[in-house]
Amino acid sequence: MQQETIKWIDVAIGVLRKQDKVCLTQRQAHQHLADFWEFPGGKIEAGESVETALKREFHEEIGVETGGWQKRIIVPWRYEKVAVRLHVYETSQFSGEAHGKEGQALQWCALDDLAEVNFPEANRGIVQALLLPDIYMSVGDFIDHEDALARFETALQNGVRLAQLKAKGIDDASFEALANDMAELAHLHGAKLLLNADPAWLEKVPLAAGIQLSSKQAGAYSSRPVPKDKLLAVSVHDLSQAQAALQLQADFLTLSPIKVTAAHPDLAALGWDGMRDLIEQLPVPVYALGGMKMSDKEEAKAHGAQGVALTKGAWPDSV
Repeated sequence: MQQETIKWIDVAIGVLRKQDKVCLTQRQAHQHLADFWEFPGGKIEAGESVETALKREFHEEIGVETGGWQKRIIVPWRYEKVAVRLHVYETSQFSGEAHGKEGQALQWCALDDLAEVNFPEANRGIVQALLLPDIYMSVGDFIDHEDALARFETALQNGVRLAQLKAKGIDDASFEALANDMAELAHLHGAKLLLNADPAWLEKVPLAAGIQLSSKQAGAYSSRPVPKDKLLAVSVHDLSQAQAALQLQADFLTLSPIKVTAAHPDLAALGWDGMRDLIEQLPVPVYALGGMKMSDKEEAKAHGAQGVALTKGAWPDSV
């Protein structure tokens, strides 16, 4: 298999946080990808753990002592002549004043400004992992327009920050009205609403944060079907579908089924280990989908997922 012949260089990448800001350094003129900003880190030496490599690199590069590193995402990335595997960890535990000990520029960047930073392409998945929450809620059943808005308001008040609205079973006029009202509510709460619908709907619902596509829908496109300032999510079931979604520059994926579900009786459940093995081959955040409950969130994250995608437990049964 081609995947097994790749000689990966393992690199430790650290997201050092100070409240709502993260530490970035700029690559210097003599380095590959000069002038791009990046999260500090470096190659993992023989016999080192990721945490040990990060403690060493942050001491050597920016003069701080760190601890409490927690795993966020693994980003495999292939350049023309080298393949790197970025092991991304995060902490807010450090002492000392961060500065460029090797002459590199350094800045503390607000999370909300990360999308505007000139990062190498390999860092796109890291940025999305930092900006996306660990719950991706699908809007569930509702009685009518007012009931849907009331339940959505409750979900937002309960902390939901990423949701999708499906167009199934709703006529176009009703969907447009509901989508616009929900998108406005999400915006007021600092949350994001994606539309599980044709990308053309973004023109009618300008406050929508993006589009969710099935793998079948995604297969109809040869290039990214939504603007760069909108999110593109794709539902996938295997590696080939995930790779096709990445060709469209999907910002994140949902992967299913992790557990046996009635929605996909023809598909074998991946299980936690199967999910982890697949996710580690993907450079963008992935939500675990299929039989997920709110109580599965930490298990999903421990196996490499951004979090869980679900309706039950996040969408209110009533208001």
